[in-house]
Amino acid sequence: MPSFQIAHLSDPHLPLAEFPAWDEIRFKRLLSLLSWTLKRRHLHKAAPLARIMEDIRQFHPELMALTGDLTNLGLRSEFRRARDWLEEQALPPTLLVPGNHDALIRQNATGKAALWAEWLKTDAAFPSLLVKNHIALIGVNTAVPTRPFFASGRMGAMQGERLRTLLHKTGQDGLCRVVLLHHPPVAKLVSRRKGMDDLHLFQSILQETGAELVLHGHSHRATLACIPRTDIPVIGTTSASHKAGDADTTAGWNAIAVTPQVEHWDITVLRRELGPDGTMRDGVTRSFTPHRLSPSMRL
Repeated sequence: MPSFQIAHLSDPHLPLAEFPAWDEIRFKRLLSLLSWTLKRRHLHKAAPLARIMEDIRQFHPELMALTGDLTNLGLRSEFRRARDWLEEQALPPTLLVPGNHDALIRQNATGKAALWAEWLKTDAAFPSLLVKNHIALIGVNTAVPTRPFFASGRMGAMQGERLRTLLHKTGQDGLCRVVLLHHPPVAKLVSRRKGMDDLHLFQSILQETGAELVLHGHSHRATLACIPRTDIPVIGTTSASHKAGDADTTAGWNAIAVTPQVEHWDITVLRRELGPDGTMRDGVTRSFTPHRLSPSMRL
């Protein structure tokens, strides 16, 4: 059976075109605006992001996994701009999970989520699900408003129980389960103030149910980790709009190929990254062979 292609990108931080309206001004948002003005606007650029999207299209992926932070301040205008950008990309079927910048403060969350409904693929409650052929993309929302100077995330117990049920079912259905979330679900990839508060709950669920692959963003680094006491790989990626530079942070994305075998899945993750000369190049390639769970679905 041929390979199935998935593109994973994260943290595009689309250029900020408007400042907050008067009713959108909050202390934490002003702090984030200051950070954008002094630092992040010099790091996140439209040109690298355009190059990344052009490169993705050349690979013709069959699914897209987008792990959050399309915005900088979580403004209404940014959500509308992000919707327009998503529509302009002519993407394959896409599952989007929000990032911490997309949930910066508690304000009009339902209305803003409605603008992204086509890609969030959930009416109200996460986790979300997108199935195509033998692949199940499962989206976990860790984006919650936090106090100033914090960018942490949380899944929550209720979402965790729904995730447990969904992982069991998709495993029994013989699907390759690829879990998406914004925050890294393992320790020490980001500082504690940026980490996932209930990562041990998330880990315990995957230790019980299994999964074939976990994808995240937030760290703005290309990383490989593992859910503790399992062989479930956890893959992070850099910001898709970061200017070229160090290989660990330069703009990039993950080209993932999944091939079903009789007893296992062949999964290859190729990092594509932006070189200093503006061209795209291959980075590290990693391969995994998790066992297939459902004998009834074997070839």
